[in-house]
Amino acid sequence: MGALSIRNITKTFGETQILKGINIDIDAGQFLILVGPSGCGKSTLMNIIAGLEGPSSGEVHIGDRLVNHVAPKDRDIAMVFQSYALYPTMNVRQNIAFGLETRKVPKAEQDETIARVAKMLQIDHLLKRKPGELSGGQRQRVAMGRALARNPKLFLFDEPLSNLDAKLRVEMRAEIKQLHQRLKTTVVYVTHDQIEAMTLGDRIAVMKDGVIQQFGSPQEIYDSPANQFVAGFIGSPSMNFIPVHVAEREGEIGVVLQGDGDARFWPLPDKLQLRERLGQALTLGLRPEQFDLVSAADGLSCKVCITEPTGPDTMLFSQINGKDIIARVHPRHAPQAGESCHLQPDLRKAVLFDPATEARVA
Repeated sequence: MGALSIRNITKTFGETQILKGINIDIDAGQFLILVGPSGCGKSTLMNIIAGLEGPSSGEVHIGDRLVNHVAPKDRDIAMVFQSYALYPTMNVRQNIAFGLETRKVPKAEQDETIARVAKMLQIDHLLKRKPGELSGGQRQRVAMGRALARNPKLFLFDEPLSNLDAKLRVEMRAEIKQLHQRLKTTVVYVTHDQIEAMTLGDRIAVMKDGVIQQFGSPQEIYDSPANQFVAGFIGSPSMNFIPVHVAEREGEIGVVLQGDGDARFWPLPDKLQLRERLGQALTLGLRPEQFDLVSAADGLSCKVCITEPTGPDTMLFSQINGKDIIARVHPRHAPQAGESCHLQPDLRKAVLFDPATEARVA
């Protein structure tokens, strides 16, 4: 197993800087997710780790080894691509064996490795088929099998599930997670899908415009986003952002929210005491599950625009302080579109952002 250390990596194409000083360290056996919107630099960073591109500056260490000038084939890595990258004229067995043959692994060891990997991925009955005879999920398993046969220090996954339908993506996520738990090999996984990021990663690096916006565990990033971009990108549905101003009532510090014709004061928990910001405008961040349906006396009046039943929950689309919000409520008590309701925000896990910088207020 090998740890990964990325130190001050930059990458420039012409006059355009794609990566702007990336620093990441993960321990051996950890599962790192690089997540962000298209164009944020995550695939470029993956290619630099793999050796397919060189950095403009900075260092990449795999284990204790500086690999900046080491060829991809000598980095002891295995890569799984979005496009599967299988050889169409070879059958499944030959595709898995290709890397073993190029490294001149003895035939008996090849047979043992192929049998083990094929059984692990449940493709042992497909070994004689060619890629054109396989489904998308089966082809992705073959691509993973070819990587697993290498037994590398580092697995690199570049959006491997993007070509699969929703049901297969869920199944393959579970398989990849089980494989990692079994093999304990270091993994770097690129995706634009925040659900994949939250469900698979030990550590997540959220990227935007070539900069890591936040690096931490999935729960840290979900509960304590560093800024509004991270808060809005991670979570489905994403966090609600509501304009508020800080006020004081009877010695308590809180925020004032404007509902449908009424304004209400909500005291902040101790961790969010902001006396020095009295009178200032801030942005309140609330997850959809941080609203409760309550009686008129206890809640903020809102008119429901749209409802989206999902089975276990119903999403209510409404407005507070002129901003669209989404509240996740129990379907049995959900009002219908066009009806009024009263929502009570749970501020225990709320976060506040500076509207000028969009950074989280400590």
